[in-house]
Amino acid sequence: MGSDPSGRYTPPLSVGNVALALIAIACTVLVAKRATAEREPIDLLRDHGTVAASDTAPATAPRLEQALGVATVRDLRGKDVALARRGEPRIIMLNSRSCPWCRKALADIGRFAEGRQASRLTVLTLEGAAEGAPMLAKEQIVGAQLVGPRDESAQIRLTFRYPGTPTFLAVDRNGRVMRTLPGYPIPEEMKRWVAVMIGNSATP
Repeated sequence: MGSDPSGRYTPPLSVGNVALALIAIACTVLVAKRATAEREPIDLLRDHGTVAASDTAPATAPRLEQALGVATVRDLRGKDVALARRGEPRIIMLNSRSCPWCRKALADIGRFAEGRQASRLTVLTLEGAAEGAPMLAKEQIVGAQLVGPRDESAQIRLTFRYPGTPTFLAVDRNGRVMRTLPGYPIPEEMKRWVAVMIGNSATP
């Protein structure tokens, strides 16, 4: 029998006890690693590009809901819908009714789309989907999905997560962010993004 310096009995360690202790230590390390990884900030403005010889972002690129901080938005009908539409590339535009550069960007989209369906464009207006509708109608942009935040907390998250509006995100068919473009893009750049919106390209 063993004893510690105080004279108390210390039971011998069995193989089973050692194994359980090692498993507990391993679990603690894994949980700590996961918690640390979840705290690591996502570089919201980084261009992740595409995997070589493909039109999809690498597995290390954040999913759209990770980048924006919301997974569900509210459409014109007042219904909650998933922000990410899997199976096709999309352009997400963060928009605000008080943003003059948003209006300028929408004017360019309307001009370059030339009446073609912008079916791969989602306009996420911070004040709500209905606030974005007249802005798109003015520029004769058709076929785009109009959405807004589900509630005030989602609006706050979106407002403070990005440096301003407009911000454009190019999302691959798997829902991962390939590129983020903050601010008003020059016309030549906008043409490449509109090509994705109207289905002529998978990447801007």
